[in-house]
Amino acid sequence: MRRFCRCLGFASLVMPAHAWAECQPSFIEGPREVRLAAGDGMDQRQLTEPFRIMIRNDGDSECRLRLRVTRDLGASDASFPNYTLNGPGGNIAVTSASPADVSSGGGVVILQPHARSPVGYTVNVPVNWGMRSGDYRQQLIFALSEDIGNTPLDTAQVRLKLEIPATARIRFAGVGGEGGAARIDLGELSTTMPTVSQPFAVRVLSTSGYQLRFASQYGGMLRRTDGPDVIPYRLFVDGRAFNMATGDQINVGEHTGSQGDVHAVSITVDPDPTWHAGKYTDRVTVAVTPI
Repeated sequence: MRRFCRCLGFASLVMPAHAWAECQPSFIEGPREVRLAAGDGMDQRQLTEPFRIMIRNDGDSECRLRLRVTRDLGASDASFPNYTLNGPGGNIAVTSASPADVSSGGGVVILQPHARSPVGYTVNVPVNWGMRSGDYRQQLIFALSEDIGNTPLDTAQVRLKLEIPATARIRFAGVGGEGGAARIDLGELSTTMPTVSQPFAVRVLSTSGYQLRFASQYGGMLRRTDGPDVIPYRLFVDGRAFNMATGDQINVGEHTGSQGDVHAVSITVDPDPTWHAGKYTDRVTVAVTPI
């Protein structure tokens, strides 16, 4: 008897791998710095600086991403002033968190396959008198994640650098004048008792320690406008008599508060019956130098 074996063969078919990759987002640029320079003007102003983050999608499908921002406390100055950050979706609340925490909200960004796109941001920092001169740094961590997830797919660092210069200004209080010059009118000088000026003050606004100097054109003398006669006077700053013959100064080692330092000033003319009638004047230059 002959036996026949009927075999059914199976052939395996190996399909070539298709190079299909889903959404693959990443940041293009490395760490960067955004500079905010205050300049010399500190009178209630706001520094505004735009910048952008470049991202790309190396995948074959569309990416719907959430771009979140956190603050790295370990790499940031605690004295960095409050600021606002605007980006996708409007104002962004930047939390104080570790770099790995991207649970805070952020703007949604859509990237097409094999595309790259800039994402624009604007940082606004208010500056005013009362701030100390120096450089302030704030380290931001930008994180890409899926729109519905919190796991970071890629991160990028952006450092905000705020520059406050050593600068100072003078304001006069309690006196009249034009063009920034104060005018003190002593009125008619008494020949029998001391003549004392009305109280006035010098207000100093400074982002650093400062030197406040007083210098007299006539060496602490009131000079008659139509003759050689002079009348000596005494100038007091914060109750201390200044040497106006050579010029005198105050040194302050700290920056001022937002309202400045107020230095009370007064002028006293001692009586003398031998004075000649006339109009007497002197010009005192008040200068402040940040140190």
